[in-house]
Amino acid sequence: MRIISTFLCLFFTSIVLSQSSYSVENNQFKVNFLAPSLEYEKGIGNNATINLELGTGFAIRTGSERSTEFGIYPYVESQYRYYTNMKRRLTKGKKISANSGNYLALSVLYVNGNSILGDLNLSNNSNLFVGPLYGLQRTSKSGFNFGLEFGSGYYQNDVDSGLAVRIDFSIGWVLGNKKK
Repeated sequence: MRIISTFLCLFFTSIVLSQSSYSVENNQFKVNFLAPSLEYEKGIGNNATINLELGTGFAIRTGSERSTEFGIYPYVESQYRYYTNMKRRLTKGKKISANSGNYLALSVLYVNGNSILGDLNLSNNSNLFVGPLYGLQRTSKSGFNFGLEFGSGYYQNDVDSGLAVRIDFSIGWVLGNKKK
């Protein structure tokens, strides 16, 4: 809980102290379709953003008797993102609007262990993941967006803790004006 509180304090402080010129978008809203979610990304520097996401995630587990269980779980995530290749993309004539670029992120993810759909209920009620991620996102002129991120970090729940690998793929739409 302290980690989430720290991220929220950093987020609100960065809004107050943020600069007026950005390489990244000042404000950006997205809707993701694969695992439905809403995202808000706030520019806090030339290449840095805070990304807040509320949505649903998917988990699957196969048993020893060839049985398969799945579940869809609500989650909330906060990320500090630093875009690493904005200047290089511009010099190559590629677009950076809608934060099209590669990034390094520090992610804090909270997942509720009770599925809202499916038969896989986790033995714990709360799951927390904290760790670094490498990601990329691209947005077309029409607003179509896709992203991929992966990394490893520390997880903790009511029963266990340790290292975990994380992979996330998203397809969605940037809301608002058409991008250049």
